[in-house]
Amino acid sequence: DKESVTCVTIFSEAYPSKLKDLELPPYSLFCKGDISLLKSKCFGIVGTRVPTAYGRTVTQNFAKGLAENGLTIVSGLAMGVDKIAHETTLDCGGKTIAVLGGGFNHIYPAMNENLAKRIVEKGLLVSEYRPSVRPTAYNFPVRNRIIAGLSDGILITEAGEKSGALHTNEYSLECGR
Repeated sequence: DKESVTCVTIFSEAYPSKLKDLELPPYSLFCKGDISLLKSKCFGIVGTRVPTAYGRTVTQNFAKGLAENGLTIVSGLAMGVDKIAHETTLDCGGKTIAVLGGGFNHIYPAMNENLAKRIVEKGLLVSEYRPSVRPTAYNFPVRNRIIAGLSDGILITEAGEKSGALHTNEYSLECGR
């Protein structure tokens, strides 16, 4: 309560029904910001941490166009495509959800702490991890299932052969997105 964190369980009215399409839906979500966004029409945008100029432009154009048409943009607060998607959405007055690979007390990468604060003010941070949990390499591919589960569609602007964005693609297909 003191840190303005809301816990939404799979039994809560606020829990997004779309997440139940996952083979292993998260039992609980820790949320910071506007939890009504969990029930909004969402579109995921993910991709490489090092996009080309083309990838940056595609990400900006899609994020802006989708957000201006009322969709909530979902991404993972990583560098590159994720960061561009969140920033572009906020800059055009849209709503965004950032799904984290750790708790709120350990924003990763640390250089996105200011972006996370902006998202809390105008959007939503979501994590299945308690606020004190540090991110680990294992958490990020697992986190991607939540991005896919919340989203009605996914755009992967650019991704390497071993990119985490491809995990998001697999989860999206699993959900029929």
